[in-house]
Amino acid sequence: MNLDILPIGLYGENSYVLHDQGHVLFIDPGRYAKKIASCVKDNEIVDGIVLTHGHEDHTGAVDDLCDLYHCPVYMHSSDLSLIDPDQQGKGYDGPVYAKITPVKEKMQIGIFSVSFLHTPGHTAGSICMKYRNLLFTGDTLFASDIGRTDLFSGSEADMMQSLQVFNNLPDDLIVLPGHGPSSTIGEEKARNPYLQF
Repeated sequence: MNLDILPIGLYGENSYVLHDQGHVLFIDPGRYAKKIASCVKDNEIVDGIVLTHGHEDHTGAVDDLCDLYHCPVYMHSSDLSLIDPDQQGKGYDGPVYAKITPVKEKMQIGIFSVSFLHTPGHTAGSICMKYRNLLFTGDTLFASDIGRTDLFSGSEADMMQSLQVFNNLPDDLIVLPGHGPSSTIGEEKARNPYLQF
């Protein structure tokens, strides 16, 4: 298993390229599809794209990557309005024309056996994706911080409820957030003030 981390775009959003057994999964491809695609080897197969939520800094390269790889796209159904071309103007939204498959709690995406945690707060459809010992947390959980809750469909009350999920996860789980450096669940339990309540 190998992971490319590409902090790109105006907000330094982390776009992830996850490699395993000759297969690839894109997580939150925010911009610059060619740069993201350059991480894929000629003999690798792209199994899909996962979006942790519907903000444009996490979705901007989706359509271009779908054109290149003809792969499915997965996201929580509660964020579909953020990417719907006919429902723009909510703030940090951007149209995605690719077909979206709603996530379930456990899914098989190509060779990747993944599980999803629905963690509303930053947006109504925010999710975290777990694969092996990796947890992609989007804009829900950062190193020593959390995502903002004042945007469309955000909710401070929902965020506080969602954060309780992390206290029940294994300490050695690697946290891979939508912005900023990686961490572990154990480190976040110890130092993140939002997990101390």
